[in-house]
Order: sequence, then structure tokens, then C-alpha cells
Amino acid sequence: MVPKLRFKSFSAPLEKHKIEDILARFVSPVSVSKIEKYREIGIRSHGRGLFHKEELSGFELGNKRVFWIKKDAIIFNIVFAWEQAVAITSSEDEGCIASHRFPMYLPKDYKCNTDYIRRYFLTKKGKYLLELASPGGAGRNKTLGQKNFDELVVTIPDVTEQSKIADFLSSVDEKITLLNKQFGLLCQYKKGITQKIFSQGLRFKDERENEFSEWEYIELKEIASKVNIKNRDNSVNVVLTNSATQGIISQDSYFEREIVTESNLAGYYVVSVGDFVYNPRISATAPVGPVKMNELIQGVMSPLYTVFRFKRGSLNFYKYFFESSVWHDYMKSVANSGARHDRMNISGADFFGLPIPQPTEEEQIKIANFLSALDDKIGLKKAELDKLKIWKQGLLQQMFI
Repeated sequence: MVPKLRFKSFSAPLEKHKIEDILARFVSPVSVSKIEKYREIGIRSHGRGLFHKEELSGFELGNKRVFWIKKDAIIFNIVFAWEQAVAITSSEDEGCIASHRFPMYLPKDYKCNTDYIRRYFLTKKGKYLLELASPGGAGRNKTLGQKNFDELVVTIPDVTEQSKIADFLSSVDEKITLLNKQFGLLCQYKKGITQKIFSQGLRFKDERENEFSEWEYIELKEIASKVNIKNRDNSVNVVLTNSATQGIISQDSYFEREIVTESNLAGYYVVSVGDFVYNPRISATAPVGPVKMNELIQGVMSPLYTVFRFKRGSLNFYKYFFESSVWHDYMKSVANSGARHDRMNISGADFFGLPIPQPTEEEQIKIANFLSALDDKIGLKKAELDKLKIWKQGLLQQMFI
């Protein structure tokens, strides 16, 4: 039995081993009477490592069954195995404790590379084995539990090939980390420069390098009108939603289950491409609710949203204005103090009283083009990052059995 993808220098068949043949379970119980302070670790999902919880006193340990962490060990959370919670401990984790539900292992007789084993359990086969041992995973009616987890069988190459694979995938991870950092810095730069532009900390010049005139501000109602067209004949059946992070998207791609059916779309507003939508729901990324432009397709949206259409000006300029936070203070100042904690309560009159900047059309276009070019760079970096992640996932499925 051999994997689909393999380094040319290796040709020996892979071997089957029980977990207990290659890994030794390591348990060092905590002596409650001797501990004054402790920090507990948790395991993030999908192999994203460990995290340290807040430091607590030994008094708060109570009757919890825990053990000391040892560095360079592989640790599993088989209770929530469907999240593929597996990690390798480091020297930073030593001195911390872990729940008894997180079995911890050290390599046995140099038969395995812990990073290879960690990656093995991120594959489909590894996920299946973890779920078998989980009381809430795919095993459900055939739960093995921790004791029998040690008897599960994995098919792996010898430790030399394991190390080669682990090192190669680590180099891919480094590239992903670099791209992710570049993507994050670009997003951060765009957010900062957008804020600077719309707070007028940065001004553009015309083609002759002359300063543009000072910005005027007018109320939203003077340049935009509310869209009140309802889908009374059910002629439009694409349901849209306004996501703070993803913008206007199809509801089918946002929710795992169907939220509305054609029979109750008659009361929904018809939203055309170029229309703007305000979602009053508050979130960490949208503290007063997001305003997004529909760039997708004609669709319908819940009457809980406010849909409006600009009569003049650059639509992209307005799109980027609403990506800034310079308009948030006004929204907070007119919000009803009795509003729900997760939703802004603003009257239609107050919403359409929102002050909107009015640079010259030439400056609006310059601002929109500048920020659009940044979006293009961010999109390219995101596509490069996503492509590498998909490629890595393919490697995992082809290099392991």
C-alpha cells in the first residue's frame, strides 16, 4: 500500500501500526496540594495549535482531573474530535496543565515523527479515526473512548520518510504564513488609508497638481432615496443578505439551511445592482451595522434592511465611505437608547439625515480608483493564499493513507 504522491527516494511499502506501538501515552497527574497557581491549555480546531487560558489559583482547581504538560509531545482533544483538535506542545507549554480528556503522547522508540503524526490526523482518514474515539463525533453509537484509541491502526512510512514529508509541509506552512501576513498587512493598510481619506487627513490633487476644493456635507436624503419596491408578484427569487465581512451575498451561500421560501418573498424589497443596503445588526466588525453596495445580482432582501439608491455621484466613492468609520458617531448619536443590544434602533428620518461628504466628482473618482486598485491587490493576494491552501490540502490527502 503506497500513497498517490511520494518522494522518489522512497519506495518501501507503508506499514500498519497501532497508536500504542509508535506513541507512548504520557500522564503526569497534578498534585493539587502543591500547586498555588496554574495555567490551563486548550486545543484550537483544525491543527491550529494550543492556547493558554487565564492563570488561576490552585484553590480553583477543585476536583478537576488534569495533568502536567511536557514539551515536544502530541496532544489530542478527542472529545471534540470532529474539529480535528490535535497539536504539538512546546517549551512554552511546560508547566501548564491539560484536562484528562486531552490524551498526550511522546514518540516511542524513534518510530515516528510527531509533526507527521499531527498532520496525519488532519487528513480525512485521521479525522475519521479521531471521531471514532469521540463520544460526540462520527463514532456516536460505536464510540471507542480513550482507552481503545491507543489500539487504532494507522498506515505510515518509516520515520525517515515521515520527517521528509513533515519538513516539506512545514515549508509550505511557512509560505502560507508569509502570504497570510502580507494579506493582513494589505487589509490593515487599506483600512487605515480609507479612514485617513474620509477624515480628510489625506487629500488628493487634480491633474494640474492643484488642491481640490473643500468638501461639503449634505444629508443622505438629498442625494439618495429609499427603495420601496416589493416583490409582490414573486418574480425575483434570489434572496440576498448583508454580511458585515462579505458584503451583499446570496443567502444560500451564507446559511447552511434555507431561511425563506418563495411563498413568503412577496413582502421582500427588490434590490438592484448598485443599490445600497443598511443592516442594523451590530457586530464586532460593524459596531453600528454595515452599509454595503449590491455588486452581485438583482435579488430580494428582508424588510428589516433599509435599501436606498443614490441619484448622483460615484457609487464606488460612497461604497468606500461606508467602509470607513467616520459616519459611526452620527449613527450612535441618533440611535434610540432603548434599542436591543444586538441591533441599532434608528428612525428612517434620522438615517436619511446622515451627513454625506461631497467632494468634486473628479476627486470622488480619484479616491474610488485609488481604493479600488488597493482592493485589486488584496484580491490577488487572497487568491494566491487560497490557492496555496487548497494545494496543501490536496497534498495532505495524497501523501497520507
